[in-house]
Amino acid sequence: MANGGSTKATKKQSLMLLVGVPALIVLIMFAPRLFKFAPVEVSKAAPQIEKRIFNIKSPPADVGRNESTTLYKFGCDSDLDYKIEEETKGSNGVYHIRLKVTRAKANLTLPITIWLSQIVPDKRSQIEDGHAKICERVYVDAHIPAKEACARALERTYYGQSTDRQRAIDEALNQAREEIKQQYIDAVESRVKDVYVIYDFYAPNWQEPTEVLVDKALQEYEVGKPRKLSTTSDTTPAEKTDGTK
Repeated sequence: MANGGSTKATKKQSLMLLVGVPALIVLIMFAPRLFKFAPVEVSKAAPQIEKRIFNIKSPPADVGRNESTTLYKFGCDSDLDYKIEEETKGSNGVYHIRLKVTRAKANLTLPITIWLSQIVPDKRSQIEDGHAKICERVYVDAHIPAKEACARALERTYYGQSTDRQRAIDEALNQAREEIKQQYIDAVESRVKDVYVIYDFYAPNWQEPTEVLVDKALQEYEVGKPRKLSTTSDTTPAEKTDGTK
């Protein structure tokens, strides 16, 4: 009896495998059609921060004559799905492609390099740390302008032309990628630069931790947006805006 039960169990498992494995294969093959993906997506890698020391007598080209600087790059590469709206081939063999982007995924990165000379004062080093922190804080919400840029691309039509069909398609897609990238960079970099204005205004005379000043600069930016600040010698930076010392 025991052998009979074991045989039935084995047959049942074999039947499940015969039915289940093909079903799994079919599911994998048709998964893209069965599951709808969001038309706009953003993938954001963690910011990468590096601090490097250089010889003031032979500074890197990007640093120039500065004792220190913070270099950053808001990267945005896009993965695009599309459908061809119109395709023609002229008598000269040139393909003309008109297409619409149906899905856009922005892949964001933020490498930051803090360059410090061997003779840079500690105060200046702390200021550069603040510059890097501002970039990081702006990057926290960077998915918002990235999504907006992708959404705008879905509303546009893009054109490409070439004697090679795929190159014509790629030309149209590259226009979309470049638009998404530029709109995103314009949004995040303009915010960083404006917050820098406020931060750098206070930084020379700031005595509290750098994080506190970064918070203050971001808050002032959000409340009133940057304005042209006076730098007259008879008024301290803090007195120019809120009267604090």
